[in-house]
Amino acid sequence: MGYARDLTIDGLMEDKPQLIWAAHYLCALGKALLDDAELGMMR
Repeated sequence: MGYARDLTIDGLMEDKPQLIWAAHYLCALGKALLDDAELGMMR
């Protein structure tokens, strides 16, 4: 999540929207991993 935060800041400061989209993708991936881990712990 730290890398996603850094990409967001860099994308905003350097006016590079592709970095913001990369951060968005990383956040979605992180959420999917956490959701899957939660499901595994509930078994």
